[in-house]
Amino acid sequence: MMSWYHDIIMNTVRNEIELGRAIREMRKQRGLTQAELAKQAQVSRAYVIMLEQGTGTRAELGRAIRVVRALGQQLALVPDTTLPYEEALQQLLDRG
Repeated sequence: MMSWYHDIIMNTVRNEIELGRAIREMRKQRGLTQAELAKQAQVSRAYVIMLEQGTGTRAELGRAIRVVRALGQQLALVPDTTLPYEEALQQLLDRG
């Protein structure tokens, strides 16, 4: 059954902190240092550090995408299916 799907790691990123954690995790899984990733992405090591720490709130999107691509990943926009708190609560109450 869709064996290619099992090779895909899906990380839902909702903010810069989660993006930094995902980038750090993927970098470590690939056995790369921050300097090696920076070289592959053609950005500075300081930028990789900033991105991993989630402090790159003013980071250029183009540079962030180069880092993600250097990790063999891509960014994708997907619908947010998270229900607002009130709707989720109502659904739970309706089940009971």
